[in-house]
Amino acid sequence: MNREDKIGSYLRKQREARGMTVAELSRATKIKEASLLALEEARFDALPARVFVVGWVGAYARAVGADPVAAVELLSAERPASGVHRIGDCMPKVVAKAPIPDDGRGVGERRRYGVVVVVFLLLIVATLTLSLLLHHGGRLGGGMS
Repeated sequence: MNREDKIGSYLRKQREARGMTVAELSRATKIKEASLLALEEARFDALPARVFVVGWVGAYARAVGADPVAAVELLSAERPASGVHRIGDCMPKVVAKAPIPDDGRGVGERRRYGVVVVVFLLLIVATLTLSLLLHHGGRLGGGMS
């Protein structure tokens, strides 16, 4: 792979070298033809979020027998990720911003509440079972007397 290659032309050359059409590649990768063409033409504004583009470049490269890691590196060299979009850097930020339920109670208090609800439901089931048994006089069968 030549470092002067752009990702779009590199992928197109790889596809053409394998004699694949865009339609065949679309079926193999499950990526829409329009998106594959946008990728080959380097029309990144017509493509979705970077995470999808990175995945598509890897899938495209695998489908045409090229090295997916090298293809993604070529993409990163041509279109470097910005700030929070760097692969691997965003996970701690996402986790750090995950909403924490704040209802004024601690985890222990919520857990106790859950146990109380379960015990209450078990008491209801036990009461209904006992009521049915007493109502039918302990007979479980539906036979005639």
